[in-house]
Amino acid sequence: MKIQTSQFGEIELTDDRVLTFTKGIPGFEEMKKYVLLPADESSDSPFFFLQSIESAELSFFLVDPFSFFPEYDIKLAEQLVERLELEEPADAIVLSTVSVTGDMKDATTNLKAPLVINNRKKLGMQIVLDNKTYQIKQRLFQTEQGQV
Repeated sequence: MKIQTSQFGEIELTDDRVLTFTKGIPGFEEMKKYVLLPADESSDSPFFFLQSIESAELSFFLVDPFSFFPEYDIKLAEQLVERLELEEPADAIVLSTVSVTGDMKDATTNLKAPLVINNRKKLGMQIVLDNKTYQIKQRLFQTEQGQV
């Protein structure tokens, strides 16, 4: 299948790469089909793009939060595990949205509401964690003084 994107032009991909967010993503509930694209195909970059296959203009910039926050820990309620049809923890991919306004060094990520994807069943959803320490706008990069 070929899809048009405003950011990457035309992309050809196989049907087995399509992810379904059955309830969409908050704010974009009508868009349910996406593909996960590595930000840099040539390296092990922790960054990805979640590109809608229904809207060429809709793409989310994502990051593997564990690459920046090794202590990041999420617990999925049993009903979420069932909705995602997760059978093995290894089937789950956890990514968080990244916001860049200006320099990349000032980028933030949403640790409070990560995207969880069942990579085997190709199902995804955004969840809101009940952990008060995780922020919606957590800085990705620390300053030289060690501040976040």
